[in-house]
Amino acid sequence: MKNINILNLVFVVLFTISACNPLKKMVELSKQQQINVNPNPIELAGSKVSFDVESTLPKGMLPKGTSYTLNFNFEGTDVGSIEFIASDYPNSASSTSKSTKTLSVPYNSSVMGGTLGKLSVVGTAKVVVTGKSLDTESNDVADGVNRTITFTRASVIPTPKAYPGYTDAEETEVTSIDFYFNQGSSYLRGSEKKSDRGEQFAAFVAEKNVTKGVNITGAHSPEGSTKVNETLAGKRADAIEKYYRAQMDKYDYKDEAESIGFDLVPVVENWDGLRRALRGSSSLSREERSQISSIINGGGSFVDKEKSLSKLSFYKTLMKEVYPDLRTSRTEVVTVIEKKPNNEILAIAQNIVSGEASSDALSHGELLFAAGLTPDLAEKASIYGAAVKWGGTWQAHNDFGSVHIELAREEEEGSEAQLKLLEAGKTQLDISNTKNENAEAHLNLAAIAAMQYDWTLANEHINKAAGLDLTYAEGRYNMAKGTILIPLGDYENALNHLNKVGQRGWAKWRKGIVQLMSYNFDETKKEMAALRKQFKESGWKENGGIDYIHAIISAREGDSNAVAENLKTALSKDEDGMLKERLVNDVEFLNYSDAVNAAMN
Repeated sequence: MKNINILNLVFVVLFTISACNPLKKMVELSKQQQINVNPNPIELAGSKVSFDVESTLPKGMLPKGTSYTLNFNFEGTDVGSIEFIASDYPNSASSTSKSTKTLSVPYNSSVMGGTLGKLSVVGTAKVVVTGKSLDTESNDVADGVNRTITFTRASVIPTPKAYPGYTDAEETEVTSIDFYFNQGSSYLRGSEKKSDRGEQFAAFVAEKNVTKGVNITGAHSPEGSTKVNETLAGKRADAIEKYYRAQMDKYDYKDEAESIGFDLVPVVENWDGLRRALRGSSSLSREERSQISSIINGGGSFVDKEKSLSKLSFYKTLMKEVYPDLRTSRTEVVTVIEKKPNNEILAIAQNIVSGEASSDALSHGELLFAAGLTPDLAEKASIYGAAVKWGGTWQAHNDFGSVHIELAREEEEGSEAQLKLLEAGKTQLDISNTKNENAEAHLNLAAIAAMQYDWTLANEHINKAAGLDLTYAEGRYNMAKGTILIPLGDYENALNHLNKVGQRGWAKWRKGIVQLMSYNFDETKKEMAALRKQFKESGWKENGGIDYIHAIISAREGDSNAVAENLKTALSKDEDGMLKERLVNDVEFLNYSDAVNAAMN
């Protein structure tokens, strides 16, 4: 028994020694391996860094019972591996062994977003049965990560406010008053002027409302000749205009009266008035109303129909009870709705916040609107907070949540202060959706997810918004959707949505970057030209970004002089130094060190 154990031990030792020999040989042969990485530098596309690896091992490198694994890492972070198993390559002793594989890893900004860095590989030769292995030395196979796509700033998407229900734009309202006339007369009787309607009209004129225009419609009852009715309808409209102008003189409108336009419309030989009167009449039976309707909706001229009506057995009732209401002149006055000046609305809102004014000093819509009048985020938050307290509508909770996101963007990324603001914002947005699920709240929740680089969750909220009312948020929806599709890698649909946004500068910028990443340089140049034009027309100050993108195009086109020129122009506008900091480690200019130095000096 003792002799058997000794033999087993000897066998294991001999096997181990023999195993080491192929491992050392494999490591030695690895010096002849060929590894091509494409693209080089590797590239951030969407939210992942993906690259193709073509690997070729020399013949004899995969002895029977072994495997060889290429382990790729970026500055110490594992980014994938490729394994060759000898049994999969039966001819490896006499021929090379090849593999083509795409490796993909989530983008890690802390590792891949700083210095240039290197993609390196370490080979591991292994005896499959025993697990005995031996590593090669580390070799660099690619230079850094191209992060140009991060120019799109996909983590920053719109944070829409709800429509407050109030606007400072001019709005009008229509006030209608009917005056009635005797049969065949266009004289406006004193009894009409002194009636409740007449008194209301006089009081309305006395208020001297800002008036856009007056529409006066003169009408007549069906009886009588066409010629007489035409004249009568027009004269009734004229009578009301004269009365209106007399009232304006009475209340001293002065020059304002001359600016008010009067539109007089005589309605002749029209049965609509009688149809309306029949629907509201209690003087006629259903059968009688039906007979009248059959006549006026049938064939024949207006005169023929009136003659048929006059032959009805109840015509006198029709003349006495229904026709008088048709001898009217309707006056519709279009006036401008009076509103508080914006500075007054903001001042009142500030007083509501401080407790110096009661909550009903403004309407809920005015209070929400007031928050949009101040550029100060803290003040916005306090006003929206007051709207949550004094009203608590879904709009108020959405807007309060939205401003929390804007405040969070002012804090250091990932800081406790930022996280607290985002959590508080999410709470308000969830309340908003509980009260009434709405597109604005979901778009704001998407903005929170984007700030935390959770593109999938952001896209889910955006998709929910798409199924809700986008009346006041369609542009922001398309901007958010188009932006989030970029880190999700769907460039085609990203462009489709961004094209729907219109003349937003951010849309042009992001479309240009997507076109650049797709190597559509002409389209990139078009977007940058359109954006530069918008900057000029809007009086905005450029920050060098457009010139930097032109420098990247020049580098990809191999124009060293243009690289230097565009970079120099970009840096001259780079007041905060962000472009200069980026340039130092930008792999786009890896082969243009002279141009970079010329631009920076």
